[in-house]
Amino acid sequence: MTVRALALELYEDVIDNKAYSNIVLNEALRFEELNSQDKGLLTEILYGTLQHKLTLEYYVRPFVKTKLRRWQRYLLLISIYQLEYLDRVPDFAVINEAVEIAKERGGLQAGKQINGILRAYLRGERPNIDDIKNDAARLSVKYSMPKWLVKHWFKHYSTEETERIISSLNEKPQMYLRVNKKLIDRDNLIEMLLNEGYDVRESNLHPDAIEFNGQNITHSQSYKDGFFAIQDVSSMFVNLALDPLEDDILDVCSAPGGKGLHALESMDNGSVTLGDVHEHKITLINNEAARLQHTNYEAFVADAKTYDYGQQFDRIIVDAPCSGLGVVKRKPEIKYERNEESINELVELQLDILDNVKKYLKPNGILIYSTCTIHQLENENVAYTFKKNHDDIEFDDFSIPAFNFTGPYRQIFPYEHHTDGFFIARFKKSDS
Repeated sequence: MTVRALALELYEDVIDNKAYSNIVLNEALRFEELNSQDKGLLTEILYGTLQHKLTLEYYVRPFVKTKLRRWQRYLLLISIYQLEYLDRVPDFAVINEAVEIAKERGGLQAGKQINGILRAYLRGERPNIDDIKNDAARLSVKYSMPKWLVKHWFKHYSTEETERIISSLNEKPQMYLRVNKKLIDRDNLIEMLLNEGYDVRESNLHPDAIEFNGQNITHSQSYKDGFFAIQDVSSMFVNLALDPLEDDILDVCSAPGGKGLHALESMDNGSVTLGDVHEHKITLINNEAARLQHTNYEAFVADAKTYDYGQQFDRIIVDAPCSGLGVVKRKPEIKYERNEESINELVELQLDILDNVKKYLKPNGILIYSTCTIHQLENENVAYTFKKNHDDIEFDDFSIPAFNFTGPYRQIFPYEHHTDGFFIARFKKSDS
């Protein structure tokens, strides 16, 4: 199977079957016989087409004059993505490959349809996005962001700020490693990875963070030895808010365990309890903890909305289920799957979790609420509602030096330091 035919299959799986782009891609990279160049092209086509889906649909719409099957429309999108965004791929190669795929899947007539549309597209003039007068509609098409989301951000930010947010969500994500301080310090890990041939450098955003570029760092000996985990630096900021001491810590929505295990790595004698509602994710936590050589932890299945944890903890992490809009540069399909109704359901779930786990926080204990999204209802609204509903809960300040920030909560925007979009709030329970 050719790279482009495989890209089409993966795209169909993500859009039609709601598969996760990173999972289907990783499986293809693992099991398909592809050289390094083809792996890079497959990754580029799949993520790029997903990232720019609405823009590509806008470009091709005037050139489609006949009824097409769904897979043909998808084939047009991945082809036009290559024509518009990939300079190193000749136009004739893109069209020829698309026609062959169409003929193989749908016969000669399907191939003629694809050939005619793509050649008309090259000859014609694509519609100009700047001609769209409505600001929300224009930004929606320009950055392939659903219009309802653009309108939501307009309610809370200026047009300029909204454009900065959605533009940054289309950028290529910077990858980060979290140093396992139990086993190695950052300088020695960087030297070790450089000697293994990896492109790494110290991050000035967090003392435990290393920036890296390139693929396959999980093949390194340092990874196999448990010297680091892969985690975005915005997620590491939870550890700054948590400020773990020699505590008993509960991480209630833990999988795959990054924040809880980061807390464990930051203490000499503390312990961490990690829970998740899905049994298979407990296996992920245990596998990651074993690779990192951690022992002073416990992981088990628990529905954080209702579970009785049987004891109180010094600190609790609630990295709540959320819309994930802060990580669409890594999982672009997320932005097409969300809607206002699903956001409201998530808000209820987040508050249910907070209301339950608060019972297991010791007096004077610290609770961290975090999400990987940029949505006011899930973030500030949930934080203030939780505080309002409980007389013994107050906001509590924390600091993120990289942002020159001190306060009780912080919305992190992806354009600020090329991180994921993230929200963190810190609460303290009174001693009464």
